[in-house]
Amino acid sequence: MATASVKTKSSSGSGGKPKKYVGVYLCTWNVAYSKPVDLTDALQLHQSTLPEIYAIGLQEVNNDHTGTGKNSWSAAITDILKPKDYVRVRVRSMQGILLIIFAKRSVLPFITNFESEATRTGLNGLWGNKGGVSVRLDIYGMNVIIVNSHLAAHRDNLLERIEDYDSVIDHQKFKDDDVDNIMDHDYVLWMGDLNFRLNELTKEEAIKCSENKDYEKLLKFDQLILAMKAGLVFEDFHEGEITFPPTYKFDINTDQYDSSEKQRVPAWCDRILWYTHDTSYDDVRLDVQQQHYHSHPVYKISDHKPVSSLFHIQVFPNPPRLPVTFYPIKDFRRKRDNLIKYKMVSSGSSYYNDWIGLYKADFTALTEYVTYIWAVQGVEKRGVSGVTLAFTKEWMSAPPGEYCLLYLTKNYSLLGISQTFQVLP
Repeated sequence: MATASVKTKSSSGSGGKPKKYVGVYLCTWNVAYSKPVDLTDALQLHQSTLPEIYAIGLQEVNNDHTGTGKNSWSAAITDILKPKDYVRVRVRSMQGILLIIFAKRSVLPFITNFESEATRTGLNGLWGNKGGVSVRLDIYGMNVIIVNSHLAAHRDNLLERIEDYDSVIDHQKFKDDDVDNIMDHDYVLWMGDLNFRLNELTKEEAIKCSENKDYEKLLKFDQLILAMKAGLVFEDFHEGEITFPPTYKFDINTDQYDSSEKQRVPAWCDRILWYTHDTSYDDVRLDVQQQHYHSHPVYKISDHKPVSSLFHIQVFPNPPRLPVTFYPIKDFRRKRDNLIKYKMVSSGSSYYNDWIGLYKADFTALTEYVTYIWAVQGVEKRGVSGVTLAFTKEWMSAPPGEYCLLYLTKNYSLLGISQTFQVLP
């Protein structure tokens, strides 16, 4: 089953009606194949108010089962976000490029319609060490896409970087009713090791400007800014003011810029940009408010420094309800067959690959179900009051405890979530 929000474009703003913003926190880091470290500082978890969404984009990640969501970096980040009540909702990887999306448990019902794509650009499109991965989703009814990319390296390869960007833009397509490609989305948030360098300057000149915090002078030589002004790449995207030193290239385990024979010129390789259409839907105008944009120099295990940005994006104040509602579950036991019942909006119907998963109440990822049944094959009874399905005792491996049910599509889009209930012996 799929849900599609009905949105009518208009040219006016909110007209004084209440506005709702959702916090989306992006963090990008080329980790140089290092082992995981604690990202509490990079994710600003000490703050009293935390965002609804976290998106972490890593590059040069060791390929230890990245496609399953059990990558060591993914597991480490999940561990520090679990106490804050975040759930890992999507992971997309391509060789060393990894994108992980987390959401607060309280907003799970308002985050739907997931899709993801990947584009290889290394070795003329044959190798996935360079390129981009993306996850698109609806957040409170708005189409949002988050892209993590690693573009061609070295200062002289500006044209290759632009070609890599074009390939990601051109090749990623989506099945959602509202969007076909990346730029169709209401909000585009793009991060990564974009690898744009500083033209002309020597290492000594760049370091002197950086030490004097004369970033304005340095940025006059920044390839990304120059290419954007020329309309060659990231056309109509925005970037916040850069008020932090170049994030590349450092000697590992130090704060010293490259001392090797190559003497690479420091540069802002690691960037976060955004794009939104200048339009409104009904009484909601698309609006992005960047709250911060900075680096995290405390991390020294890589030749790059992490970069983060917090965005507040305007969404619908009253999004559509999830189409599936579960009836309360009062008596669920391990050693017998159990019937559950749900109802669906009048216009909805189950698809063959929809399924209902049994989850621990404190689950940390949508992939962490205990057991499941197919929404169509498991039907015991269907009527005007709803659908009744059976969880047979043969499928029950869950120990006694507190659980919930999730109704999901084949791509893990959440269409319904039950109240928590006890599984009894």
